[in-house]
Amino acid sequence: MLTSFSLEGKVALITGSSRGIGAAIAEAVFQAGGHPVITYHQNRNAADHVAERCGGAPVLQFDAANAESTKALASSAIEACGKVDILVNNAGILEQKPYQDITLSEWDEMFDTNLKAPFFLVQALAPHFIERGEGSIINMSSVGGQFGGPKAPHYAASKGALLTLTKSLCRLLSPHGVRVNALAPGFIETDMMKHMATKTDRQAMIDQVPIGRIGTPEDVAHAAVFLASDAASFITGQVINVNGGQYLG
Repeated sequence: MLTSFSLEGKVALITGSSRGIGAAIAEAVFQAGGHPVITYHQNRNAADHVAERCGGAPVLQFDAANAESTKALASSAIEACGKVDILVNNAGILEQKPYQDITLSEWDEMFDTNLKAPFFLVQALAPHFIERGEGSIINMSSVGGQFGGPKAPHYAASKGALLTLTKSLCRLLSPHGVRVNALAPGFIETDMMKHMATKTDRQAMIDQVPIGRIGTPEDVAHAAVFLASDAASFITGQVINVNGGQYLG
């Protein structure tokens, strides 16, 4: 029996959803019948615009590099919506620079944002998911976390660690009905991508992708909706590549 990718009545907390991939996921959740919770760090206006496109979704501020902010976000989302069914750990940062020039503070900021925040947000929401006997967690990794990133080794390391964390959380939470998966996008048309393209020839990047194009935020959003839906009820602990064939692992 074919199960649709409906998220009817589901509440999805999506970090970093004021723009890019996060905003596309929020809109896709809404289109699938779900109720996204929009989060932002600094740009409230951008978050409000996404919320408007999502039927007036709640908007919460969140600093992924701050542990107290992470804890507060979980309780604020539950207070705002009464529950959370889906967590998408999408907020992240990318910095390209020679490895010899990476400072300790830059390394720590990368891991605080890309790895610590997802873990502690899951830690904060896990009791809520377990009590309800269900939930779907999607961690946003990267192709760089799979084959390494010579131009951003600290970013690649944080995203690679997030993949391992996804597997660990799967073993811990899946017995309680909580599925944990990861998405690993390749080159996607975002502000982050535009910043990279100023330093790297765009055509050279496309040449690395067998499908012959750079992906869109919607490409990733569609995969997220699938993983969050009941159609993926037997999928947990997996890494879904959304990269046009750039990495075949």
